[in-house]
Amino acid sequence: MDKLSAMRAFATVARHGSFAAAARKLGLSRSQINRQVLWLEDELSVTLFNRTTRRVDLTHTGQAYLENILPLLDNLTNTEAQLQQNQQALSGTIKINAPMSFGLAHLTPVVLKFMHEYPHIQVQLDLSDEKRDPLSNQFDMTLRIGPPEPNPAMIEHDITHTERYICAAPALLQRIGPLSSPQQLINLPCLQYGNLVHGNYWDLLHHNKPQRVRINGVMSSNNGDVLKQAALQGVGIAMLPSFIVGDALASGSLIPLLQAWQPAPLHISLLYAPNRHMALRLSVFIKYIQAAFENIDFCSESHHLYNK
Repeated sequence: MDKLSAMRAFATVARHGSFAAAARKLGLSRSQINRQVLWLEDELSVTLFNRTTRRVDLTHTGQAYLENILPLLDNLTNTEAQLQQNQQALSGTIKINAPMSFGLAHLTPVVLKFMHEYPHIQVQLDLSDEKRDPLSNQFDMTLRIGPPEPNPAMIEHDITHTERYICAAPALLQRIGPLSSPQQLINLPCLQYGNLVHGNYWDLLHHNKPQRVRINGVMSSNNGDVLKQAALQGVGIAMLPSFIVGDALASGSLIPLLQAWQPAPLHISLLYAPNRHMALRLSVFIKYIQAAFENIDFCSESHHLYNK
C-alpha cells in the first residue's frame, strides 16, 4: 500500500474526527480509509486511534505522529499546488520567427523537444529569410543571425555564434586554379547572399584588420542553402556559415579558400521586446534555447578543417 496515501488518510481522519468525514473529503469509501489507517498502524506497529462505536480519538502516540507529519503533508500539498499553478502558467502560444536554413536544420529539433517537455505550450514557428520586424509582425521573439544591431526597443539575447567560410567545389578550383589573394575574386564567379546590385563585395578580416573586397557576383539568393547547392555544382565561390557548409567542408565536397582572409563570425541572437512582466512560457523558452545551444560551438566545429 502507498504509505503517503495512508498518512494522508490518517491525518484527514484526525482532522475531521471521523472515518466517514475523511472518506467524503478524500473521495474514497469509508472501508478504503479504514484499511489505509489499519495498514499504517501495522506498518508502524502502533495504535494511532482509540475507536468506539461513537468516537474516534487519537492516542498519545497518534497525536505525536500527527504533529510530526502535518508539516510534511502541508508542504507537499503546497508544492503540488505550486506545480499545478506553474503548469497552468506554462501554457499558451509562442510565436517565433527565424531564418529558413538555421530554422530547419537547428532550431526545429530544439523546438520539438521543448514541446515534448511542455505539452501545454503551442508554438508558431515562422521561417523566412526576409528580415521581419518582430513588433509589427507580432512575434514574441525572432532569431537573428548577423552582426549585433543596437535597438533600444528590443533586447538582443546572444545565443552563440558561427564562423563563415569562403569555399568552392573541387571541380571549380580545377578550372580557375589556386587563389592567393581576395583581389582575384573580381574576375571569378561568386555567389552572393542578398542582392547583387546593392552588395557586390565581401567584408573580410586580414590579421584582424577589416578589408572590403569587390567580387564578381554571378548569382544571388536570400537563402544560404540555395547558395550551397550552387557552390556544390561548381557555379561559383561562396561565403557561407559553418552551420550550412560544415558537412560539405568536412566531406571535401567544398574546399575552404583564402584562409588568411576570413569574414567576421556571425552572432546568433534572440530578439524580443523588453517586458517587466514577461509571460512565464517565454522566459522558460528563452532559457531552454540558451541551454540547447550553449554547448554547440560552430567555430570549433569547423576550425579543424583548416588544420588538416
